[in-house]
Amino acid sequence: MGAAVGFLGRDGYGRTVSSSDPLPAEPLGIPGVARQLTAGASSANTALTSTCRRISMRAVGADIRYAIGSVSQTASASTHFIANGERLDVAVPDAPNIAVIRGGGTNGTLELTELL
Repeated sequence: MGAAVGFLGRDGYGRTVSSSDPLPAEPLGIPGVARQLTAGASSANTALTSTCRRISMRAVGADIRYAIGSVSQTASASTHFIANGERLDVAVPDAPNIAVIRGGGTNGTLELTELL
């Protein structure tokens, strides 16, 4: 039997931790409003619930481009990308808005859950 292997390092807050310390976890939030946003040939903006601070989103049926901000947004071929079938969890600003547009020639749906 060999010696037990451990580690000594720093967490994301600069604190020293070892293999016997629990790692901090941050909950994503409580599921709020569920939305289905159509990503077509033109950008479409949706204002999210004002208390929403994170979202979980999944592209269905097509690659999708998106833009997130505090005011009305416009998605384009050069904004953020989510591939068909991919899921992303992201933080959003106060008074969140999200715009979507299809990433190619096929319309799709961005399944979005607001996390409160």
